[in-house]
Amino acid sequence: MIGYTVGAPTGALRRTVGPYVGYAEWAAGPLARREVAVSRCVLVLGWGASLDVRDPRGPSGGATGVASFAAGLSDCYVDTVTAPGTASGVQVMLDPLVAARILGRPLGEVANRVVAVDSLDGPGLRDFRALPARLGAAAGWDERFALLDRAFGARLADTPEPDRRLAGAWHSLRRSRGAIPVDALAASVGWSRRHLGAVFRRELGLPPKVLGRLVRFERAYRLAGRAADEGWASVAADAGYYDQAHLIRDFRTFTGSTPARLATSPADSPALLTAAEA
Repeated sequence: MIGYTVGAPTGALRRTVGPYVGYAEWAAGPLARREVAVSRCVLVLGWGASLDVRDPRGPSGGATGVASFAAGLSDCYVDTVTAPGTASGVQVMLDPLVAARILGRPLGEVANRVVAVDSLDGPGLRDFRALPARLGAAAGWDERFALLDRAFGARLADTPEPDRRLAGAWHSLRRSRGAIPVDALAASVGWSRRHLGAVFRRELGLPPKVLGRLVRFERAYRLAGRAADEGWASVAADAGYYDQAHLIRDFRTFTGSTPARLATSPADSPALLTAAEA
C-alpha cells in the first residue's frame, strides 16, 4: 500500500527544484523497484523503514540501510529494495547546479553514487542533516513542504552562484533537448571541447555527451504515451533520435528495459513519477 502527496516549491525555487513528492507506504515484505536515470539529482528525505540502493554495475555506487540519501547524476538505472514495514518521506528532483550548492560539493564527488544525508559534512550542513527528523515530526504535508522551502532557501542563500559559463552551457544543453553538438556547446561559452568536458565531469558529474543523451531520453520518456497510436519510430524522431534503434539503446541503458516493456509494466516509484517533470 502506498500513497502520494505532491506539493510545489514556492517562489524562485520552482525554476530549479522539482515537485515535492511525499510518500507513505507499508509493505509486509521487501519492496523492490527500479529507478530510471534522469538529468536531475534525486534527494530522498525519509523516516521509518530503510532501503538499499543497488547499482547493477557493482556495489561502489550503492548504499545499504539508508532512509535519507542524495543520488548524484547517474548514467545507469539503479534498483532499490525497501525493508518491510512503514516508510515515509519526501523525494525531490534538483537541478544539478542547485544540488551542488545544497549538498556543498561538486557533483563529480557523488557521480554514480548514493550518499546518506547523515554523512554529509561541510559548512552549514548540520541543520540540513537534521531535516529528515524535523520532517518526520511535522504535523502534516503542508508543514513539511514549508520546511523544505525554508531549508532549500537557506542553503542557496549561503552558497555562491555557479560559474556563469558552466550554467550557460548546462542551460543551453537542456534548452536544445540534448541536440546541441559538444563542439558548438563549448564554443558558445568560449571553452575548448576538452575544458568543457573536464568542467562538466568535475561540477556536474557526467560529460556533456552523456548528459545530452539523458536529456533526450527524458523527452522520449515523456512522449512514450504516444507510441501506442504513432509508433516508437515517431517518438524517436520527435525526441531527436537518429532512429528507433538509438532510442531503444538509451532506454536499455537508463531504465534497464525496452520502451515497449516499460510501457506495459509501469513502475510506481516516486522517481518515475517525477521523471516526467525534469
